[in-house]
Amino acid sequence: MKALLNSSSVSKVKVSSAYDASGDLKYVKASQFTGYAGKRIQYLLDTIKAALSADILITGHINLSLVGVLAKVLRPKLTLVCIAHGIDVWYDLSKLKRLMLIKSDHILSVSSFTRQKLIERHKLSTSKISVFPNTLDPYFKLPSSFLKPEYLLRRYKVSETWPVLLSVCRLSSLEGYKGYDTVISALPAILKVFPDVKYIIVGKYDQGEYRRINSLTKELGVEDHVLLTGFVPEVELTDHFLLGDVYTMPSREEGFGIVYIEAMACGLPVIAGNADGSVDALDHGKLGTLIDPTNSVELADATVALLRDPMSLDQKRDLQRRVMDKFGFERFSSRLNQFLEEIKK
Repeated sequence: MKALLNSSSVSKVKVSSAYDASGDLKYVKASQFTGYAGKRIQYLLDTIKAALSADILITGHINLSLVGVLAKVLRPKLTLVCIAHGIDVWYDLSKLKRLMLIKSDHILSVSSFTRQKLIERHKLSTSKISVFPNTLDPYFKLPSSFLKPEYLLRRYKVSETWPVLLSVCRLSSLEGYKGYDTVISALPAILKVFPDVKYIIVGKYDQGEYRRINSLTKELGVEDHVLLTGFVPEVELTDHFLLGDVYTMPSREEGFGIVYIEAMACGLPVIAGNADGSVDALDHGKLGTLIDPTNSVELADATVALLRDPMSLDQKRDLQRRVMDKFGFERFSSRLNQFLEEIKK
């Protein structure tokens, strides 16, 4: 959103949110934002009215199909752009959402994996779908030093010499695709080589998932090597990445995976799955290691290889630089300006 508001390719931008009451002033001026705090009918009416005098309408999610379709029907000359993320468009859709994809003049897919899913599942023209990867938050705290934070070592009772595997994700009993089960299953093999290894999973969890993970770790005899932190404030996120030696999240249904580029921007080597949008986040293996996300043996081997050959300070800095060159906010903004100029022609 900030890149759009800063763009020199458009003269005026108006942002509307159906559920937020107010905008974050770091990203958007109060005069440019209207929040409806869940008042969906008013949001729908006002947004369509605004679209009737706009040149371009960008919908941030397929769930906004009613807005997009009605606006396009009422104003056929409107350039309609839909952003496609991941599982929201991978499978069968309602007639309204299908119509949204058909009516859209342009679809911005966050990964080549999602783009291919759109083509195969929904039979869309390849010419209307562009790969438009996610970016790092412009306010993400980039480290200049790559030392492990002492306060986190104390908090989690971890020695600086112990290898730390890290995942950052929500742990939900309703989702089963983040891959931390595969990491836990790989731990017995990893422990044979690195007996002090710790696996720290950062993120909120529900009680059902907490109990299930505890049961799994006890079943495998690795309960002393797995730590669930629970919620961590955003201001501590970079420090948690610095705590790790390997970021591992062999997800099976990731639309893109911003967390991967956050980890790599902190100089952390990443292991991800090769069966979803994670491939794009790792630039098809150029930035990190891709494995079969269901194969714990392959994951264990990849993890051991990275732990045996830890990255030097120069290598961490180089990884950060390459990630910023590929996915940094400046690159994202430039890509957005280019897209806006093209659709104005």
